[in-house]
Amino acid sequence: MRRRGSHGNGCSRVLPAVTVFCLFAGSAHADVALLKNGRSLAVTSYRIEGDQILLVIEGGGQIALPNGQVVAIRRDQAGAPAPSPEAPPDRLAMEAPRPVPPVDIVEVLSEADGPIAIEPGDVFDRQALRGLAARIARKHAVDEALVLAVIEVESRYDAFAVSPRGAMGLMQLMPQTAARFAVRNTFNPAENVDGGVRYLKELLARYSGQVRLALAAYNAGEKAVDQFKGIPPFRETQQYVGRVLGALPR
Repeated sequence: MRRRGSHGNGCSRVLPAVTVFCLFAGSAHADVALLKNGRSLAVTSYRIEGDQILLVIEGGGQIALPNGQVVAIRRDQAGAPAPSPEAPPDRLAMEAPRPVPPVDIVEVLSEADGPIAIEPGDVFDRQALRGLAARIARKHAVDEALVLAVIEVESRYDAFAVSPRGAMGLMQLMPQTAARFAVRNTFNPAENVDGGVRYLKELLARYSGQVRLALAAYNAGEKAVDQFKGIPPFRETQQYVGRVLGALPR
């Protein structure tokens, strides 16, 4: 998540459960640039030039984008934690390597401050994210256990998760869904969960509280559920519904 304030030149600053670094030219790491539109680019180096960030693309070539279009740089160093085998195959998820005490979620900073560099192992505190999600669920009168189960299956609490299809953040919002619910920064946990919970609430109302149909629509879209008059015959969707229901407390 972006943080508030500027830190001068050559600085790093540790915020609760996440380390945020300033960006320099000539990075030696293999990185992934996460774009605001949900796409990602493999880059070999990057640097900020005024209000633009210059990305050197892996394999050759470079591209200059406005700072606000690059929301994060995820580093892919050797030895970085690998995704768990239980994680969905289309998610980029990192396991939290160390326990940290619960903390409040920090606010985002303005887009002019540039993207965040996320080091392997730098994550938001899982308990803090669970508490945040539960508060937002209660605010919108949605079952908090259901919201927590959706986040567990969607991203395993990786606030910077991006799928190959462009779904982003804790509740894996597609760009069009984020726009529909006025989510400006899908990697901001508070904004992401608020948008996802409002979408889930809308789906529950649409399907008269039938959780299975709401979950199927969250995964495959309302049109698919309406077309098949139930859970679509898609293996991914059927497994998704089962996994979310299985993540609910017994």
